[in-house]
Amino acid sequence: MKLARYRRGSAAACFGIVIDFEGGSRLLDLGAAFASSRFSRGAPSSMIELVRRGTAGLDQAREVQAWALRHGEDSWLCDPSVVEWLVPVEVRNAFCAGRNFGRHLGESQGAAAPGKTYHNEFPTGFLKLPDVLVGHKARVRRPPDVLELDYEIEVAAIIGSPAYRVDKERALDAVFGYTVFNDLGAREWQRKEMSNGLLLMGKNFPGFGPIGPWIVTADEIPDPSRLTIELRVNGEVRQHSGCDDMIFSFADLIAFWSRAGLEPGDLVASGTPSGVALHRKPDPFVYYLKPGDVVEAVVDRVGVLETVITE
Repeated sequence: MKLARYRRGSAAACFGIVIDFEGGSRLLDLGAAFASSRFSRGAPSSMIELVRRGTAGLDQAREVQAWALRHGEDSWLCDPSVVEWLVPVEVRNAFCAGRNFGRHLGESQGAAAPGKTYHNEFPTGFLKLPDVLVGHKARVRRPPDVLELDYEIEVAAIIGSPAYRVDKERALDAVFGYTVFNDLGAREWQRKEMSNGLLLMGKNFPGFGPIGPWIVTADEIPDPSRLTIELRVNGEVRQHSGCDDMIFSFADLIAFWSRAGLEPGDLVASGTPSGVALHRKPDPFVYYLKPGDVVEAVVDRVGVLETVITE
């Protein structure tokens, strides 16, 4: 099942299912359906509430979908081309793995100062502020003090049930679903921050977290290590990899970061593969994102996330 949040015109945010409809696709407004007299009793009123309900919430959503299609309830349907796409779930915390793909770690080590090494004893990363996340087809402004705007395609796991110090074998049980994530960063700011051993601003300018378009529920992706990811800028492939190149799997990442206590709505991102602008030769500057660039982040079996860079 594909679940999304969106807005129609000036209306309040909606949450719904992406369904096949008459040779195309439509968004089925779960909020409107649940608010009707037939389904209102005990129904979730938001995406995060649906996520928290897990299997029971998905069963309710499937019941609505079946009833709407059976009875031709098209007042709950809308064309995806006319909506504003929102962040697909109300994110609580965003845990982002760093240098977690083998070939990306290799290109990072190749560019490191002599004697610099990276450990792989446990996952390392950083936090993305929820307010910098933006939806599919967002227009992201390159900040005036950023020239080295870089892309990083990732897969994000959305946590659906509380997880505290879970073991690796049970870690994926906490996942509600998966979505596409583009971890944008300002390399010149990262460089300065990381020279002091810290990282915050370089990853957290407004709009630096495109995500979506929707969440594909975990039952449709039993093994996320088999996903293939690709990032294109103006149609040119910049990154392409399988998630089997992850050093720490999603189970590893979730088990480790569950020490902090994971809750529904938390996001755990995979890290990115090789091909980032930073490590392009001979001149990385040619590859940094510029106003007018159209970025497509693609995860097979999940979807395509599009972002436009503006001045």
